[in-house]
Amino acid sequence: MAYSSLSIKQLITDINSNKYYLPAIQRKFVWGEGKICRLFNSIMQDYPIGTFLFWELDAQKAREYTFYEFLKNYHERDSKNQLVNYNFPSEIRGVLDGQQRISSMYIALQGVYCTKKKYAKTTNNSAYPERKMYINLLNDDYEFKFLTEKDAQNSKSGYFYLVRNILNELEDADADSDSIVDELIESSPSRSDLLIENRRQAKKIINRLLSKFDDNQLVSYFRIINKDLDDILDIFVRVNSGGTILSKSDLLFSTLVAHWENGRDEIEKLISDMNGEDGLFSFNTDFLMRTCLFLVDAPMNFKVQTFNPTNIHKIKDNWDQIRKALIDAAAMLREFGFNKKRLSSNYAATPLAYYLYKGGKVDSTTKKELRKLIVHSLLKQVYSGQADTALSGLREGFRIKSANGNEYILKNTSFNFSEYKHTRMSGGKKLTIDTTDIENFLEYKKGAFSFLLLSTLYPDLKLDQISFHQDHMHPHSKFKPSILKEVGIDGETIKQWQDMRDQVPNLQLLEGRENTVKQATDLSKWVNNKADDSTYYRKRNYILDEQSLELENFEDFFANRKQLLRKKLYELFDVTHIQESFEEAV
Repeated sequence: MAYSSLSIKQLITDINSNKYYLPAIQRKFVWGEGKICRLFNSIMQDYPIGTFLFWELDAQKAREYTFYEFLKNYHERDSKNQLVNYNFPSEIRGVLDGQQRISSMYIALQGVYCTKKKYAKTTNNSAYPERKMYINLLNDDYEFKFLTEKDAQNSKSGYFYLVRNILNELEDADADSDSIVDELIESSPSRSDLLIENRRQAKKIINRLLSKFDDNQLVSYFRIINKDLDDILDIFVRVNSGGTILSKSDLLFSTLVAHWENGRDEIEKLISDMNGEDGLFSFNTDFLMRTCLFLVDAPMNFKVQTFNPTNIHKIKDNWDQIRKALIDAAAMLREFGFNKKRLSSNYAATPLAYYLYKGGKVDSTTKKELRKLIVHSLLKQVYSGQADTALSGLREGFRIKSANGNEYILKNTSFNFSEYKHTRMSGGKKLTIDTTDIENFLEYKKGAFSFLLLSTLYPDLKLDQISFHQDHMHPHSKFKPSILKEVGIDGETIKQWQDMRDQVPNLQLLEGRENTVKQATDLSKWVNNKADDSTYYRKRNYILDEQSLELENFEDFFANRKQLLRKKLYELFDVTHIQESFEEAV
């Protein structure tokens, strides 16, 4: 079938007349205001804006599927498309390709765009002012901006015209650029001189708006008529992946929610609840979809074919249990002291959720063992690369077939990491930690992995209750070349010390408030000021009793503390091979 076309004016009218909707396979609106403005600039400059793909189906067939309304008012904090829960009276069109562009047009020409003001609190409603799209009538480059009415009126960089008004002008057969400019001059006498002086320029842009928004050739589209959802899914995947079926999370998410009426809302709410109002974590749809497959014992191939009706029904039918397991897993991660900065891979939560989902016992002992699982998997970076293959191996370590052979159950309802750590995964990945690993760990620089290692070295800290910082024991600022030269360090040694400065042997976990007090205090002064507890401080922080803490002895401090940390890590990670030379040194 050949391409057809319509105008922006007609498109907006048809959306308002309930002729266009978004099928559930579409992802949510993600365009920022800059991209929206560039779209309108492209329209004005005759740049191509791409073609559109519409799914045309009659009312009876449309009632069989899930559709959403177009977003009219965008709010950064809580925007979402409304589910269509009424019978369609007549033929409709579902947008398969072009959702972001059409949504941008609809918001700009009918609604408002609300984003948070800089430094404002997210919980404050006034932090999200309502802004509409304006165009500067005095700028030849077609300058579009989202502004509040007040900002538009008080602008000193031009005269900003509310773009949506052009649609009303197009309804008046007698409207032209002259009459529109006259109306503007009359309605804003305080700025009339500006328009009078730049009348020709203002008319030029108004004319351009009238022409482009009424251009019946501008929105070019292709129609697909009365196809079933399976056909539509195939078309959607091909359109969005260049004909190749790819494991893209957006496409897979679309496949999942297409078979699930409230799927999008349920999934988005779960992600929001897991991340928390404080945004402690950054779980996303990619994580959730893989984890859902993991929990219902479905294949871990992250492909469209995996999200077949059978597996989707498993997820839907067990959603309450899935939701509870994931919420509980997120809560346990909080308790363990993790956040999005310290959780180098979200998939560390997936085996934890599986254990909870399958009814695993939870007490203080199993929590410690489960934390070991998370620590080992993150330090060994088993989720880097192909996460699905690593997850498949980890799941096999948890489960066995039930007596009837129809489902999987936990091998043990009480988790013990020592029984699990030898689980084999594809690609040679493993959970066990050896001497080579520990040497690599000790070279970690300040970041997520170093925090993970330090949290293991300080197991008694209440990471869920108190904020702890990774503190440079010898302060970071003391490694400036000028300071190091004063204590007799020069040449290449300065660079070596600056590199060592940020590594684990010079790091400790320090309560946030205490770190604020410490700041750049010399280590020797900081420890000596502790008087009665200086001995305890040394022992707790893996410092030899007689170790000099002066900056000029940093290299000796670093080497000796590294030895003590190495010995402790061998113990903590159950590394049995300790070289004799190492034992003698310690």
